[in-house]
Amino acid sequence: MNVRKNFLMRCGVVFFLALLALGSSFLFPASNLAYAHTFSTSESAEFLSLVDQIRADTALITLNLQSNNITLAQAHAQKAATLPDNLTITEIRERNNRIADSLVAGLEQLEQNVTSLAPESQEPIPQDRIEIINQSVASLNDVLAEAVTVRVESDQQNNATMWASVLADLVNVVLSDYGNATGASFDLTDMSNLAGMGGTEMDQGNNMTMMMTTDETMQMSGNSSGDNMTTIGTNFNSSTSNMTTTIVEEAAYQSAQYLTNSTILQLFSDTLKPLTISTNETADGSDTNTTAITQEGQETSPPTNNVTSNIDELEAGLMQLRDAINGKANPYEVMIPAHVKVHPLLMQIYGLTIENQEGEEEHTGHSGGQ
Repeated sequence: MNVRKNFLMRCGVVFFLALLALGSSFLFPASNLAYAHTFSTSESAEFLSLVDQIRADTALITLNLQSNNITLAQAHAQKAATLPDNLTITEIRERNNRIADSLVAGLEQLEQNVTSLAPESQEPIPQDRIEIINQSVASLNDVLAEAVTVRVESDQQNNATMWASVLADLVNVVLSDYGNATGASFDLTDMSNLAGMGGTEMDQGNNMTMMMTTDETMQMSGNSSGDNMTTIGTNFNSSTSNMTTTIVEEAAYQSAQYLTNSTILQLFSDTLKPLTISTNETADGSDTNTTAITQEGQETSPPTNNVTSNIDELEAGLMQLRDAINGKANPYEVMIPAHVKVHPLLMQIYGLTIENQEGEEEHTGHSGGQ
């Protein structure tokens, strides 16, 4: 009797464990867990920058269709569809297959809806076609929001340093787009192209380089360096302010303009600035002359006189970049606020570092240029 009872108990335990394993396979699909990992702050910053670029292009689709400019709307639809590469989709798929599939399908559907319009038509676009495209844009934005939720860790979304990295990447995207828009023969994202140009002597350009240390990752020095760079920027402005530029690629110019007028300033005002102020208010406030910002789980305290003052300077630099883009300034004038003001301040306030790729490149992240 006891043998039979023990046998039945063992069978019951095995059956329960089998049910538990089967249930777990439905609750936690292997496709979502097999290769999942926690992405680094830099990877997440690049992803968020990419999301903002897609949102900018989809917004420009809607704006161009409102003005009956089908050709430019199609250019932005095609660009948006090519922005996420296979690696990006794979990273999303690691967390959620449905969202990855929905993003791919949504971008393809939007591109198909826009490119099916006849660009040579002089007739107004039928309102029902516009409504279909607007619905596709709205659905795609919902999917992007879901992708951010599953792809970026919640603590990273509340990390000021990560959003500073997103901002730095988007500024590089603007420079790349503006270079394409103006047909510039040099890389606007490369700070070294400022040296020896616009009446500035090479030794001044070398001084800009000398402000960086020669370690594997170079970091901005103190406030005096920022002051020197501001002076250099003034010299550039005085020598290039009379130069004009011609837009040769309108779609790229629209992208640069939208990112500087809307995306970047909104990111700064709604996310980066409040997080920065909150972080410093909750930090150990015994020394009000230092900034405490967390970067990838490591607390750093870059030297700065006043957080509010530096944030105001950063905002002023972003507005100067916006004004230069809106005024169709010479490419060198557009480089000045980015390289002389915005990026150095991001390094100073948030402790961002520069990765030296192949010994030449200054900044990291998506270039954004097409």
